[in-house]
Amino acid sequence: MDTKMKIRQYINITNSCNADCEFCCMWSSSKNSTYMSFAEFKKIIDSKENPFELQIEGGEPLLHKDMYSFLQYGVETGRCLKVIILTNGFLLDEHFNKLVEFGKSNNIPIIIKISVNYWLYQIDNEIVKKCKDFYELSKDNPNFDIILNVRLRHGDDWIVDLVEEAGLKEISNIFYLQSYGKYENEKGYSKPVIVQNIDDWFIYACDGTCFGKDLVARSDYEKRRIAE
Repeated sequence: MDTKMKIRQYINITNSCNADCEFCCMWSSSKNSTYMSFAEFKKIIDSKENPFELQIEGGEPLLHKDMYSFLQYGVETGRCLKVIILTNGFLLDEHFNKLVEFGKSNNIPIIIKISVNYWLYQIDNEIVKKCKDFYELSKDNPNFDIILNVRLRHGDDWIVDLVEEAGLKEISNIFYLQSYGKYENEKGYSKPVIVQNIDDWFIYACDGTCFGKDLVARSDYEKRRIAE
């Protein structure tokens, strides 16, 4: 592989989650307890010599006690171009300042992608307001961005209305739920597609298994692991 080619590493670091979404594409839940080891994370990062963007996923990655060690190792390779963290936002109050400081002290861009959907709104009906608060705190920091990943069922236009009323539509990725994971039998939704703006990318299950670009295969694998 050309070492000048930029890649993105999508790494699921845990299948534990504090939301138990009924449509979860990764079969994550509060009953799961697999956390990627530092050794496995290091193995993934060291497996390629390319400059890379590091996307940390779950489950809920903010539940992982070693997450900052993972981020630090990635940055210290000197090849990490950007850190992206996918979260439901419920623990972001506890981590926001630490993540801002991490980005500042390591001179690395940080993007926090916060999920917004009907299920999370049922748990916390102030989720959009909190997203706006995080955005207001971050908008003057050129190296720290908040993005909303707004996932919709058919008929969830009210969520888009809430996002628009909060002035957050411009920083939102708005799309329908997809028919894989716990929604694998929902025929009214399309299969997943990664829309990418980087040369190449690789996705990993929380035990470190690589699935190339096959999101469905990774999801099915996580399901089987839970069942075993």
